[in-house]
Amino acid sequence: MPADLEGKIALVTGAARGIGRALALGLAEAGCAVAAADINQAGAEETAELARGRGVEAIGLPVDVAQTASVEAMFEAVLGRWSGLDILVNDAGIFPRVSVMEIDDATWDQVIGVNLRGTFLCSRAAARVMVPQGRGGRIVNMVSRAAFTPYPRGAHYAASKAGVLAFTRSLAIELAPHRITVNTLAPGAANTAMPRGGSSEEQLAATARANPLGRIAEPEDLVAPLLFLCAESGAYMTGQTIHVNGGSFMP
Repeated sequence: MPADLEGKIALVTGAARGIGRALALGLAEAGCAVAAADINQAGAEETAELARGRGVEAIGLPVDVAQTASVEAMFEAVLGRWSGLDILVNDAGIFPRVSVMEIDDATWDQVIGVNLRGTFLCSRAAARVMVPQGRGGRIVNMVSRAAFTPYPRGAHYAASKAGVLAFTRSLAIELAPHRITVNTLAPGAANTAMPRGGSSEEQLAATARANPLGRIAEPEDLVAPLLFLCAESGAYMTGQTIHVNGGSFMP
């Protein structure tokens, strides 16, 4: 684990399960104090308890990332505990599968609200903390192969993730003078609940067989790339995307 992450303060959204939980625990194992946040407060608190088992301070927080007041309350809690922030991981996201002709306004707004607006709200709040601190920082946003390739029954999700990608690059330019890097991780199909919302186990198995490396991702596959970006090793990378998909998409 990168020794230079010891004592850093990290906030991870979408941390109640899956990739978000794996990233929060990976940061904890690297020595970071961790705030695990999710709309599922019980799951966030469970992740925090697991992080404390790694020997670091950790708290679980409720948040609806699409709501300004909720995001502000989350940051107040983090700053009330540690008086600073070094790392933000925007992992909170949703993906209800539905074709364009069947997407209703509420579903479209919800997906854009959580995935894109949520990334904006959390990143804005983090920047407002990190810039005055004057010690640099790391923001890592989760995108998806959907931001780069067509996605049947996922136009709303693809649009939100493409928006996150463009937002990331623009924010990277703005924050570079402050030594705050902003990058994205782009996983492919993963062994989490999200793909099971629109695929059967047989379909997931077929996806695994078709992958050049012969499997879908485990949440822990994202940990090493995240730590690389958050440590000093990633200090000269900003506005970039690391694809973690076993070769299923090669840009």
